[in-house]
Amino acid sequence: MRRYTISVNNTSKVVDVEAVGANLFRVQIDGRLVDVTLDDHRDLAHSAITPAVTPRAVSAAPAAHTASAPLASDAPAASATAQGAAPAASGGGPRAAAAAGGGGRDKMTVPMPGVILTVDTAVGASVKRGDSLMVLEAMKMKNELKAPKDGVVAEIYVAAGQQVKFGETLVRFEA
Repeated sequence: MRRYTISVNNTSKVVDVEAVGANLFRVQIDGRLVDVTLDDHRDLAHSAITPAVTPRAVSAAPAAHTASAPLASDAPAASATAQGAAPAASGGGPRAAAAAGGGGRDKMTVPMPGVILTVDTAVGASVKRGDSLMVLEAMKMKNELKAPKDGVVAEIYVAAGQQVKFGETLVRFEA
């Protein structure tokens, strides 16, 4: 269960969210229980994060100051971690994001760690949004992974029985 504190019209509310199934959640707000079905989602953990850079004044001993200061290339990684991005995506740079599966809209990534039970599609198959592509077992629950968009399967990166981690690329679609 996750607990969130949100503000609605300048009134603070505590919201408890419990995952009941792959796409079913039980939400409690102000003591009232509501069952919520997730129809679609976009994993923002792999979104590009643009950090705000504030220039610092140069000190009297720039060499000593530069050695202890973080490198400019480290700033996006630090910002991504601070903003709650997945550790797999916070390596700083497109190569780390691509390895984590967040490289673009033409890929489907693992939503949670688990084991692939079945792969129900093949390379070259034409799929429609919502078609079942594979089944992932996570926490002793079977989760049907569905196509996020219409397209043609260009590559499948996993096989039945394979252990997968959050953010790994499962399927790449043709552009």
